[in-house]
Amino acid sequence: MPPTISNFNWQPSRIVNGKVYDATMAFNVESTTPITSLNATLEGYAPTIPPRAYPAENPVTLQLGSVPQTTSVTTYSAKVTNLKGGKQYKLITQAKNQVGLQTAEFETPYVRELENIAESTGILVGATYHPWFENPCVHYCHWPELSDNVMPLLGLYNSNDPLVVSKHIDWATGFGIHHFYCSYNASSSLGDERLRALLANSLLGDIKFAILYETSMRLGGPSETLGLPGVNLNDPTIFSIIQSDFARIARNYFPHSSYLTINGRPVVYIYATGAIVSDIVTPFAKLRQHLKGLGFEPYFIGDEMEIRWGERIDSKRLQAFDAVTGYTLPPAGPNTDRSASAVRAEYSRWRSAAHAVGVELIPSVSPGYDDRYLVQIGQRPKSFGYVPRSTEFFKTNLEIAKEFVDKSRMLKIVSWDEWGENSYIEPSVADGFKYLQTLRDTLGGKS
Repeated sequence: MPPTISNFNWQPSRIVNGKVYDATMAFNVESTTPITSLNATLEGYAPTIPPRAYPAENPVTLQLGSVPQTTSVTTYSAKVTNLKGGKQYKLITQAKNQVGLQTAEFETPYVRELENIAESTGILVGATYHPWFENPCVHYCHWPELSDNVMPLLGLYNSNDPLVVSKHIDWATGFGIHHFYCSYNASSSLGDERLRALLANSLLGDIKFAILYETSMRLGGPSETLGLPGVNLNDPTIFSIIQSDFARIARNYFPHSSYLTINGRPVVYIYATGAIVSDIVTPFAKLRQHLKGLGFEPYFIGDEMEIRWGERIDSKRLQAFDAVTGYTLPPAGPNTDRSASAVRAEYSRWRSAAHAVGVELIPSVSPGYDDRYLVQIGQRPKSFGYVPRSTEFFKTNLEIAKEFVDKSRMLKIVSWDEWGENSYIEPSVADGFKYLQTLRDTLGGKS
């Protein structure tokens, strides 16, 4: 019978900041008659993403040494060096004896393209992350005047594709992003399903994640006031929903080794709190007490700043949280002064108000904003604003944000992949990596 090829083994031998450069591969060949020829070739393997999204690399023929003319089980091994990564690899082996030829293929784990520099800046950079895209996804297509400019470098991908998730973690941490705030819609099991691919990924240990609790999706869609007018968290029915959601989040995600914590406290970013019109201090205190009974002391980030940017700050509200931020800062509204001096002045005002009640501030930066397409397709009744994308705008606001990083050392980016709002920094066909490079260079990341 033809030879049998089995027991593939992949053993990295040179790893720098999570990136594998060199590795040894081994496999067994078993034959009842002498082997007459044997060869093995290593080639890049990334079937679900376009070649533009990873480095080109020539196939490598492994040097296996001489083939013994005996009938036995023999282990063959060879070392490969200077792997470019950004993909998986496939080892294609062929063994021949007097009876016939046997071919076998083995896949390696994903190999990083970039070294992980997520903590090299001293700033814990988090990016909002939306694992909700399917292939094809309506959020990507047919922007009237932008066309291919909003096409991801990964193509029209599916967020559940393990290779896509690996690329996201590789690129994000390779340019200095420390954690993802993962969009979580608690209104159905879909919220948990959308996180499964991230949690199952082989690179999850390279990045932290936290829940971005989508308040508006849970308690009502966005309105012209951007949020949840009239929602009363002191209403027993409303509070029971939130309490149940957070208990599920705590049980399912807080214990995870890659879950983001500040001083041992699991972080939750709660979207659109600034639009809730009721006493929020009392219900959040009750929520903390409930979670404490489950063994957790959460670190709540309230999304307070965007909707009240330039308006009176109610310091009492801020006491509900451990830190405050805004989703898109400076806001995209038509009457917002986005000059550097105005942004600094507003951050100063919020920092003073937050510190006065023992709360931290988390600055937030976006590359631009445009949700007109979502209005066009009926997903939103009215546009929240328009800020043209530019690396200059992004860089300026990153520099300002650095000045206001608080004791937690956190800085937020909106967003990694919100293609529908044109606020993404994920590599695209038009922009390549220029927003990630701006992030790394402005924050002083070591590459």
